[in-house]
Amino acid sequence: MNKRRFMKRNEGYSLIEMIIVMAIVAVLTGAAMVTVSIIHSAKAKEASSTLEDALSELEANAKGKMCVVSGVQQPDYRFALAIYKNGTKYYVKKGYYIGNGAAYDSEGSYVFVDSENVGGGKGTSLSSYVTVKYTDDTGAQRDVTGLTDQPVYIVFDRQGMCVHGDGTYDFYRNDSDSLVGTTVLNKNGSHRSNN
Repeated sequence: MNKRRFMKRNEGYSLIEMIIVMAIVAVLTGAAMVTVSIIHSAKAKEASSTLEDALSELEANAKGKMCVVSGVQQPDYRFALAIYKNGTKYYVKKGYYIGNGAAYDSEGSYVFVDSENVGGGKGTSLSSYVTVKYTDDTGAQRDVTGLTDQPVYIVFDRQGMCVHGDGTYDFYRNDSDSLVGTTVLNKNGSHRSNN
């Protein structure tokens, strides 16, 4: 008898209860979306810091060391970085530039030799949440693309001067195209990041 009485009284959820539940779900969804957006922005900003660290290491190596490849000193080599895109991620790859000073002016004449790189030889991963654009000293801007297409090479000489790759590196969030960080590299080798 009690069971039947309970079954008759159980009329389901009221409209007000359903509205309250939907409002709670909407608030939680909004909070989650804001959190994800903040995380993506932080990862994109981190890409600028990663490039800054790689530039500091490159400058220190260029001033203090001679390039040694396979145990042999290479006086004609210069310490270099390659910034490129592989799939959805950007990478900063350490290496050496081979050639004489005249070849720095020609984009197609680079011979880039890898040094020891993390990530299975790909280099340091920047982020899959970022797009990198490079503006050279003439003001021409371009997207950084694949290692065989149009990577950006940064080359330092033994005095710590940047002989190629100076300019502005802008970091944009993929999902909104909003600028989240900038790294500026000067010809004298100095660099700074604005995040």
